[in-house]
Amino acid sequence: MTKQKEIVVFFTGGTIGMSPAEGTTGVAPHDNFGALLNQFGPPEADVTLRPVLWSDKPSPHMTPGDMFRLAQDVEKALAEPSVAGAVILHGTDTLVETAYMCDLVINSDKPVILTGSMRYYSESGYDGIRNLANTVRACLLPLPPGVGACILMTDRIFAAREAVKVNSLNVDAFESREAGIVGYVAGESVVLARRHSAPTPRRALHPANIEERVVLLTAYTGMDRSLIDHAKSMGSKGIVIEGFGAGNVPPTVVEALEECMADTIPVVLATRCIEGGVWPIYGYPGGGADLEARGVILCGRLGGPKARIRLICALGITRDPEEIRRIFRDA
Repeated sequence: MTKQKEIVVFFTGGTIGMSPAEGTTGVAPHDNFGALLNQFGPPEADVTLRPVLWSDKPSPHMTPGDMFRLAQDVEKALAEPSVAGAVILHGTDTLVETAYMCDLVINSDKPVILTGSMRYYSESGYDGIRNLANTVRACLLPLPPGVGACILMTDRIFAAREAVKVNSLNVDAFESREAGIVGYVAGESVVLARRHSAPTPRRALHPANIEERVVLLTAYTGMDRSLIDHAKSMGSKGIVIEGFGAGNVPPTVVEALEECMADTIPVVLATRCIEGGVWPIYGYPGGGADLEARGVILCGRLGGPKARIRLICALGITRDPEEIRRIFRDA
């Protein structure tokens, strides 16, 4: 008799498990994980689900430390021979960041797929059941080699490195940064769109620890150095700044960034744009090429939140600026 495969389902919280809260306005966590699994019904043939009530947090309450510990717990589960993959149920606000932390930390080729819902439990048109069912099905696929952690929302599978939330309310809230989707749902089946290769080779960092004292700042017109100075004075160990366009900032912050780097606080440059990434094109003060020449690390096509997660992990491995630069070059 063939032994059944096991999919471990980690519940962390989020809209997928929320209901209207009595006596207050809006929805909130409401201990709906068991009811969600019961409503899901029998899993796929020859598969059993192992539920893990990891937390019941709104995703804005998740910290990088939470994300790191979750990734470590998922990796431990995947090390068991009977486990075929892991599903993580998570709020959508920070879903992309947790997925990217899993992508960096988990050293396993078994599927790790995160999902959630844009509508709360018991709301008309609730999308949680469908997303859960499709995520379990996707865990049984041989995903493209090296694709890493993925997100499944609204019948599409995204690589964690490429996914971005583009709509705060619409059920169809996620897109991929330029490279396209990994797969999609067709009827009761999940179909892979890339069978032979990952979008880019995955290089997991697998840090033993992380450094959470990393800030993310967004450049704005007329920005002065005060926010950077404050971050430094509060003990920040790394700074990610989202610049304009291909990665450009006001000249009034350049000196403050240089002072951070002189004090061995790495500075990583991202862009406010959803697509295109950071490129060393402009040589004027504060331009991407100028900043790179001064020692700022360019994060490529990663957005600001993911660049921060990567720096958090990188600083858990090394404080050497050149080694951190190499880690970002491999992103």
